[in-house]
Amino acid sequence: MNRIDIVYGGKPYSLGGRSIESVQVEIDGAIAAGLPYWLRVNSGEGRYEDAYLLIAPGISVAMVNVKPNGVNHEYEGEVDGAGDEPFEED
Repeated sequence: MNRIDIVYGGKPYSLGGRSIESVQVEIDGAIAAGLPYWLRVNSGEGRYEDAYLLIAPGISVAMVNVKPNGVNHEYEGEVDGAGDEPFEED
């Protein structure tokens, strides 16, 4: 299962079962609409509780696409910080 770790206001949150791309599209749409938006995420460890993060221009949000066991299933290789993207020649 996919998990996205989120840092907001210096505190950790998470989202499960979503792709980082879908969350980026959701956040981009909220900012483009110019209206404040509340993103529902998980808070806590072990037993998750709903938390709502305010998404608006000027508010920092960091997302990390967590890969189970360090495997990037899109490329079927070990993730070591290098080579996360496929190599393209010019």
